[in-house]
Amino acid sequence: MQPGSKIAEVRVNKLAANIVGTVLTFLFCATGVALVHVLPNRARWSGWHQIVLLVSIIALLPLHEGLHALGLLWFAGVRRSDIRFGVMWRALMPYCACKVLIPVQAYRRMALLPLYVTGLATLGLLLLFPADWLGFLAGIAIAACVGDVWIVAKLRHFDDDLFALDSPSEIGCDVLSTIP
Repeated sequence: MQPGSKIAEVRVNKLAANIVGTVLTFLFCATGVALVHVLPNRARWSGWHQIVLLVSIIALLPLHEGLHALGLLWFAGVRRSDIRFGVMWRALMPYCACKVLIPVQAYRRMALLPLYVTGLATLGLLLLFPADWLGFLAGIAIAACVGDVWIVAKLRHFDDDLFALDSPSEIGCDVLSTIP
């Protein structure tokens, strides 16, 4: 099938994404730390926790984008050569983008995969090993998915059998029909 007509442009404003992401990062981090303080056996903050937190945040960025790539390979069946990575400097956001059309349903799954993996993993670790640095990390891991969740929310009105194509310069995708 070849791409058909463009049905819609699904976009998230860069400034809004950064503002909402920043506010939610503070909110989710505060919530994570508050959760730590109500759990038994909380680890006290120590100097090495800062280093572990910094290293974890640095590792989280490529892991997040790598999970998007895994989602593209797994849910959409694209080739590795159809996936590209980079940084959208105007939005201060790293990205993983697909060069080919994929089903909207696969796009949704790919977009939410980092939330499920990194969000649930950090929350699980937080519950098992209550520590302030894990509260911060869980908040950052979940807040890092704000743009992904925002796009998926905007895609909820579109049928699964339509196709999505990542925008080359904006946060979001185009929704297309097909030509029989």
